[in-house]
Amino acid sequence: MRTLIFLTAVTVCWFMVKAKPTIKMIPKYGRVYWGDTVKLKCSVKPTGGWLYNDKPHTSSSQILILNAVSSKDSGNYQCKTTEKSDIFRIDVLDYLPPAFLTLVSGHAVVNKNESSLLQLFSDEGLTNWICRILRNDQEYNLMIPEDIMAGKTMQFYATAEGETPEIVWCKKKGTNNLNTIRSNSISLRSSDMEVLLEIPPEPAVLGEPLTLRCEVRGGAKIESAEFFKDNIMLGSATDGSYEISVTDGSDGSYRCIASYRYIFIKPHGALKKNVPSDPQTLIIRARPRTAVITKDASALLCTCSDCPTNSSFYWYHREPNAMELTWREEKTSRLIYDQPGKYACRAVWGDGASRPSKFQNIEVLPAGSPVIYLVVVLIIAGLLLVAIALVCRIKRRGQSALQGDVPMKSVRRKKGAEDDDDTKDDAYQPLKGSDKDEYHTVQARPDDGADGGYEAVGGARTGDGGDGGYEALKGKAQAEVYHTLQATGSQGADGGYEALKGTKQNDTYETLKPTAGDGGNGGEPEEKGLYQKLASDGGDGGYEELKKQADSKNDGGGGKRKTIKDKKEEERD
Repeated sequence: MRTLIFLTAVTVCWFMVKAKPTIKMIPKYGRVYWGDTVKLKCSVKPTGGWLYNDKPHTSSSQILILNAVSSKDSGNYQCKTTEKSDIFRIDVLDYLPPAFLTLVSGHAVVNKNESSLLQLFSDEGLTNWICRILRNDQEYNLMIPEDIMAGKTMQFYATAEGETPEIVWCKKKGTNNLNTIRSNSISLRSSDMEVLLEIPPEPAVLGEPLTLRCEVRGGAKIESAEFFKDNIMLGSATDGSYEISVTDGSDGSYRCIASYRYIFIKPHGALKKNVPSDPQTLIIRARPRTAVITKDASALLCTCSDCPTNSSFYWYHREPNAMELTWREEKTSRLIYDQPGKYACRAVWGDGASRPSKFQNIEVLPAGSPVIYLVVVLIIAGLLLVAIALVCRIKRRGQSALQGDVPMKSVRRKKGAEDDDDTKDDAYQPLKGSDKDEYHTVQARPDDGADGGYEAVGGARTGDGGDGGYEALKGKAQAEVYHTLQATGSQGADGGYEALKGTKQNDTYETLKPTAGDGGNGGEPEEKGLYQKLASDGGDGGYEELKKQADSKNDGGGGKRKTIKDKKEEERD
């Protein structure tokens, strides 16, 4: 009997224990941070529903989903059948974990079986880290190559397959429960609809603006879009985006209806009208600890008023037209920006971090930036090179012009000097003809009515065996050497004319200068006539007559002037 009673008591106790439900949290976060999506699962279907702080909760399903939790979600949770479960305590921290997980693609709502690109940052490095996804209430490890986990940042893909939100987060191996070192979590949603309503992966924050985007995958151009909250139209837009101001009454179910055409297939393709999206639930939460970024003339300043005073500041940069973020090495509150693009910052301390600041767009670099200096130096160097090239080109052209058109210069040889080729100017070729010949221009005064001067232009003296380099003056014998008739200052106002004097072929002739006894203008008419006769005479006779008249004049005026040859003979004697 006693044995029967004992077995009965054990059976009753077993049923009583078995009937008491239990609660577990998925994913197994350890600590719960602001913005996490938490699922509490009761071991049996709670016929009595859920209790929150010992008060009935609206949900009666086996799994209680707490989307984007905040500090107001902290408290005691129980599920109830015939019995209440033990209390499951949740304390939501009003900040984020130090490791930072972000959605690079920007799309938290994707088509089913579409992948999203994510990026993870950890200042301690990513060695021995794993990333997981909660799908259909089961946790799976994401396949990530180990070689990309050697640094402090990495990128990886996660595919959304289920209808319910799928949660992605990363953690360090070997850490569990409250000691778990992990990142923030991101919820991915999938849809079978062609039109998608995009909402941010993190919760909407009270008092901040929020942009809803109606999108069509595949490159379609949206002609118009209408936005609804709880089936009440909010407004429309032609670019597919609509901004709202987040208030306490902003939470609810949102959707959009779009009209669009696929222009990449055909520029004027068929218009699809009024295609709806699946509804998306928008969660409104109070603002957690958040970094704020401000800009001055040359730097960005990151502040967090309610963060610990010993916080470090991490900076993130996104280049223009890029998707991924670059982690800056600076850990100061003031960053001198040296590249264009978008900047964001976070305050980090011990086991927590602030919510990232909004992105600050930098289009023009500040004065004094190293990049500005480099650009200026390169521009100046380029201008100098162009200027040097132009100067060299002008000089080469000038030299080519001088070499192609060198002006002729006359070279007179000194009287009485030796006619040796070594005494000639190397810059000019020697005159062809006799070594003792000098050629000058016979010129007439403009008022004499003559045709002008006669220049020696070629033909060497025939007696010297020249090769025809110079011609004789008009109306003169080839065998003579001619000098210019020049006026002397002692012959009166109009000046006199000197007669040429010559003897034989090898003599060098000088101009006969009138003596003082000639005086005034008395000799001018006769000599002028002789010159004109000389210029118009075509043969040797004219010259001979001029020579005789000049000799007779010189005899009457004081004797015959010595020739250069006579002077040389006297000097030799």
